[in-house]
Amino acid sequence: MSPPSRPDPAGPPRPAEQVWTTFLSALEALPADVRLLLLLHDVAGAPIEELMPLLGLPAAECRQRLEAAHACLRAHARHLGAPPACP
Repeated sequence: MSPPSRPDPAGPPRPAEQVWTTFLSALEALPADVRLLLLLHDVAGAPIEELMPLLGLPAAECRQRLEAAHACLRAHARHLGAPPACP
């Protein structure tokens, strides 16, 4: 019995790698302040009220930017390989 073959490093990316690459691409497409807002709120769990003074924005504007960031990430997820531009 021969050992299992390894994937060709030059071959197509595995699905998990493609998802990760697409996610990073989507994050990079966001403006720096929106990316910061998204990561601090969604990943670190910081409430909007703590992020408002950091970004110098009212709560409504923070929420609007978060919604736009979420929409960008969803758009990238739907268009693997040819992601749209984000605001």
